[in-house]
Amino acid sequence: MVISRATTDPVAVEREPLANVAYLHDGSLEGFLSCVFEAYVQHEVPEDIVDETRFEPRLDQSSFFVQTDYDRALRVRRGIEREAGRRAFGAVVRAIANDDPHAGAVVFRFIRYIMDAHSGRNKRRNVLNDLANPIVGDLVALERHVINEEEKMRQFIRFSHLKNGVWFARCNPNANVVPLIMHNFVNRFNIQPFMIYDENHHVAGVYDGNDWSLVRDEVINIPSRTADDAYVEALWQHFYDSLNIEARYNPELRRHFMPVRFWRNLPEVSSRKTTALQPS
Repeated sequence: MVISRATTDPVAVEREPLANVAYLHDGSLEGFLSCVFEAYVQHEVPEDIVDETRFEPRLDQSSFFVQTDYDRALRVRRGIEREAGRRAFGAVVRAIANDDPHAGAVVFRFIRYIMDAHSGRNKRRNVLNDLANPIVGDLVALERHVINEEEKMRQFIRFSHLKNGVWFARCNPNANVVPLIMHNFVNRFNIQPFMIYDENHHVAGVYDGNDWSLVRDEVINIPSRTADDAYVEALWQHFYDSLNIEARYNPELRRHFMPVRFWRNLPEVSSRKTTALQPS
């Protein structure tokens, strides 16, 4: 395996093509789009385009780290929107957030498809409707999974009030959706600072009351909760119990609508034993 890092020089520099190459990036959308730009500059078709923290090399596979370049990323975005519209770019944004190890390659293949020089401009505005095409179908499947995870996060994120005045929530989605859901919670919290920490991807969305940003860290230290936070937790439990109809108790259906992987971050469930949620 050969691992090398790209130069930080913003001027495109051609190099010797790498065999069986995987492009690595910093895990951001801009990092991925920079990899797409690099592939066109170098006339390469990378086997994989993946977050460097999740890279598992194949046998005899070389890798190349591509430095994030926001200007190049913007040029790729504009190209996608010009050829296929904003809806297609939105699908790219969600698909690349998927945890599937092949997501980067699937999205890159889709971008090459819509940017094909022989396709002609504005000929693929309805490209996402062409589900019979495996290039499109694979991308849409990745996108749908991420949309589903976004909706679960909007439903199952619970905040605790910390002594520093910040509202804090942990989550564990199966896709890197915190960047996609931040605007929803910014609109809800308005000027109230909050933080959402993704335990699976080690990404925190931080809102200071004016603007939000992303922070990547495997370990976070948070202050203790306020005294009245236990009261809020009790309210969640009361709300849950009030909706419960013992005669219609169906544990399988509950696990379908409220997957077990979320329970540890739900105060209405995590603070008591599972048996306590079952009818006597």
